[in-house]
Amino acid sequence: MTNRSTWSSRLFLVATIVGALALAPARSEAKQPAKASGPSPWCAPEVETLPGNVCYLDGNSKNASRRTLVIFLHGAIAKNTNWSQNHERMMLRVAKATNIEILFPQSPLTEAGYVWPGSLEKQQAVEQELIDGWMAAKRLVEERDGRPFDDVFVMGFSSGAYFASSLAMRGRLDVDGYAVFAGGQPMAARPSPIERFSPVFVGICANDETTAAHSRAFLGSLRAAGIPSAGNEQPVGHGVDAVHFNSALAFLRKKNKARLAMR
Repeated sequence: MTNRSTWSSRLFLVATIVGALALAPARSEAKQPAKASGPSPWCAPEVETLPGNVCYLDGNSKNASRRTLVIFLHGAIAKNTNWSQNHERMMLRVAKATNIEILFPQSPLTEAGYVWPGSLEKQQAVEQELIDGWMAAKRLVEERDGRPFDDVFVMGFSSGAYFASSLAMRGRLDVDGYAVFAGGQPMAARPSPIERFSPVFVGICANDETTAAHSRAFLGSLRAAGIPSAGNEQPVGHGVDAVHFNSALAFLRKKNKARLAMR
């Protein structure tokens, strides 16, 4: 079975690939056994570690007609586990199936584990350093390959979705689009700082009682602010659905292609 044929299946979970995409439910995060020997390296052995604990997941897209980079903001990860590596392995399969490249940066470490800042105050205290690290990793990959990315998207799942939604509503990064899965923080658009208001895709997990209402409200905030957006609701639980991911890529690529054509 090829990558493209497996992509038609709905989900993959943390331990087993059933289709070509989905991350394990956040509720299962607490069930992941901690390693008694202490924390594992953030990046799995089979992926590259860039400065700042940013993992590079190569989907063999260097020679593709269109080179796409996804900066993927993970969900909550407990301390002293190898769960980050499990997520990276799943996302590496996604990268290869969709012929993209992924940066998988490490979030700040808190008492609760590795989570992205949830309040605006906490975000503004650390986000510039985080963003600088992501962009430095992007430039490193581009410079050594001698070819820039055609598309750069920020995508977030769960904890990462809430952070990504705040970045999108504030126009905080000069990227070509955002996507959020199983999360999203409704808020009014803020006037500064603004790099660019980029299009946003919202993957709504209808069977997830924790985030579905938040995602719908976030989509409403985007529309109220006049930010180009698209939403897709699937009858799934807390995860990243294959339909959501494929739809996000298609929507954001189409929007960016149209933007570039207008230059």
